[in-house]
Amino acid sequence: MVVTIDDIETVAVVGAGQMGRGIGAVAALAGYETSVTDIDESQLEEAEEEIEWSYGKAVENDDATERETEAALERLSFTTEFDEAVEDAEFVTEAAVERQAVKQDIFADLDAAAPDDAILATNTSGLNITELAESTNNPERVIGTHWFNPPMLMELVEVIMTEHTPDGVADTAESLVDSFGKTPIRCKVDVPSFIVNRLMRPYGEGPAWMAYRGEHSFEEIDSAMKYKEGFPMGPFELADFTGGIQLRVEGEQDHLEDDRPMSYDTDVCPILHQLYDKGRYGRKADAGYYEYDERDEPQISVDAGQGFDTLLVWAPIVNEAAKMVENGVASVEDIDTGARLGGNWPTGPLEKADEVGADVILEKLTEVASRHEDTNKLAETLPCDLLVRKAKNDETFY
Repeated sequence: MVVTIDDIETVAVVGAGQMGRGIGAVAALAGYETSVTDIDESQLEEAEEEIEWSYGKAVENDDATERETEAALERLSFTTEFDEAVEDAEFVTEAAVERQAVKQDIFADLDAAAPDDAILATNTSGLNITELAESTNNPERVIGTHWFNPPMLMELVEVIMTEHTPDGVADTAESLVDSFGKTPIRCKVDVPSFIVNRLMRPYGEGPAWMAYRGEHSFEEIDSAMKYKEGFPMGPFELADFTGGIQLRVEGEQDHLEDDRPMSYDTDVCPILHQLYDKGRYGRKADAGYYEYDERDEPQISVDAGQGFDTLLVWAPIVNEAAKMVENGVASVEDIDTGARLGGNWPTGPLEKADEVGADVILEKLTEVASRHEDTNKLAETLPCDLLVRKAKNDETFY
């Protein structure tokens, strides 16, 4: 029998990197006895120092009292002894490096060292959780919890089920996330990139193809999405900021090997390969879509995007969101919540569809599809059945 939220008193975090230390800080501040373990003692020391610093900032910003943070530090422990860290935990979160093989080895060890009824979670932004679960003798107790960076500040956590996950385990994980003061959304199927990052892909890919075909400039699209639509960054600025050019090109082979349901088409827009080959990986490399040098941000004119039709960007995103609903991956509400909290978007894609009408989205999606000569990209952009039905029957998502 797997634990319920009422049973959870002790939380363990495996991995003291940026995500692990952040998750540990949140758990301890929420009142749980929390152990953070790592094979690198210096990493643990850095984690302890950074958590103390983040607690200090929380007090400065009136997000916590000094008494609360002092109590949280008392509940925190740091150790290189893996078995000792997890042996009494009712909930364990693995937050190691994003490598499938490494995580599978850790889950095999967790299966042996953690209590038999403990829930084992992985913090991953897109690895195959089902395979991690199947590296244990009890895959039913394994679940995904995708935290956003930094965990202390970001409100959203995606809770990802596999085909082995019973509703009760997902319910407990969501209740725990809620007790942390965070907002959980549920990804009911272990699909590549889950919910938020799945929406992010067409936000970056569609504009890249437009620029590659010479239809619109980087600045034109970024200006429109940033200043007309209210996104925190346009798609090209965001890719430079996150290193998305390097991630997409180097991750291409990973997608080729991924045959899970709703797996991505593997074609990457040639413009990304062109930039990658020139070492233009993004802001940290001083060049990506934009040149940076001494500047931290590209100079994007407010007026540059005034004539750009932003629905050309929105339509494929809405279609991706509708596919998730159609395939039972996530609810309408959770998809839109994820976009707002995980991406800091001004509105969710399905809210946007209701605002302008599914028929208008369908028309724009058809226009986008007609521009693709490549058969694979054309198929990827075709509207899903749910979106077609909504448009035909003049229905809304809400």
